[in-house]
Amino acid sequence: MKRALLVGIDHYPTVGSLTGCVADATALSHPLARHADGSPNWRTELITGKAGSATITRHRLRGALAALFANARDADLLFFFAGHGAQTLWGADLVTQDAAQNSLGVSMNDLVTLANDSPARSVTILLDCCFSGDTGNTPGLQAAGVAENFRLNKAVVRENVTIMAASRGTEPSQEAGGHGAFTRVLLDGLEGGATDHRGNVTALSLYGYVSPAFDAWEQRPVLKTYLTEPVLLRIGPPWLDSELLRRLPDHFPSEDHRLQLSPAHEGEGRPLQRGNPGSVEQQEFDYVGRLRNANLVTTDERRDHYWVAMESGHVYLTPLGRYFWRLADKGLL
Repeated sequence: MKRALLVGIDHYPTVGSLTGCVADATALSHPLARHADGSPNWRTELITGKAGSATITRHRLRGALAALFANARDADLLFFFAGHGAQTLWGADLVTQDAAQNSLGVSMNDLVTLANDSPARSVTILLDCCFSGDTGNTPGLQAAGVAENFRLNKAVVRENVTIMAASRGTEPSQEAGGHGAFTRVLLDGLEGGATDHRGNVTALSLYGYVSPAFDAWEQRPVLKTYLTEPVLLRIGPPWLDSELLRRLPDHFPSEDHRLQLSPAHEGEGRPLQRGNPGSVEQQEFDYVGRLRNANLVTTDERRDHYWVAMESGHVYLTPLGRYFWRLADKGLL
């Protein structure tokens, strides 16, 4: 069971309004709700605060979070928030539309408490707001006597809780091109930029994709996690069909096997016509060509396969190819 709560707030009656947060939550709901092949993924609930409305109050957001975390045993949960974030003496807040001097919204500390205390199988928290990197920084663990710029942030998350934040706990987060700068890259990653060879997108691959998109002069995305099994956020377009990976031991008897090609592998009559799969050798040649395109097979001096075949040379698995060979050999694909 996978359920996700997505919140985006543009309109703030008492503080400056934003322009891309509703678009962030709305756009994110699509790749989370469905995998790339159209099959169902997360069961999403979308809550937005647009111009002219002030319905996402502290009370409503707390209620929505309570519903997300209710009856959560063995469930995978995901929470996304785009809107204002604010620093207070008691830690950072997710700012709701009824923000006032005595209450800005929902405490990021309370959010992490819900996650840490939940019996859910996993909890993934994605935040695109100012100071979002403060999430998980338990106040009692911080060195209050040290100047803020020199403190070592200390976070506490339980097993299989992941926090991915748009910026450090002391930084603002920016908007760009109608979206939050962080969410804009996040969306590209979910759509396929952060997939592995099998099309899987996890928080780890997503952060690896998002982080390099920001340079030393920009906000710094933050990842905090304690994982024993990465949560599958989405299945995007795979680099190779899993069936092709399962066949690796059929062509390479061992992970360090050097497969000899021959002129027969190139054969005659190319390009092959529809309905003519070619000879067994030609089919194998095409197979290792697809592996090469995915960086699973290489040759000495990275020579083109055509010339390797003409000279009866060899192809062999790259380190990544050997990794997938071992998975296929164990029946894990």
